[in-house]
Amino acid sequence: MRNKVITLLVISAAALCMTGCDRGTAQMGPKEAHLLGAVKLEKENYTSTGPTTAAVSTDELYKRKNFSGDKVTFLWGLVTLKDY
Repeated sequence: MRNKVITLLVISAAALCMTGCDRGTAQMGPKEAHLLGAVKLEKENYTSTGPTTAAVSTDELYKRKNFSGDKVTFLWGLVTLKDY
């Protein structure tokens, strides 16, 4: 019985040690996040916005030189705030 418990603990510890946690360095990781479509954040997305959205660029709001390329969409694409 003791051997079974020790074996189970060793297997569990090995599984925990070998799970894939890359600390955000994955190249193929997701570049977008959304909250039920109401708010959607797309990182490094320089695509143009469609004609059905009210697009606001951050350079229209204030001056800065280091743009991130992020795009935040509110209310299922009705309003888009773009940082490029």
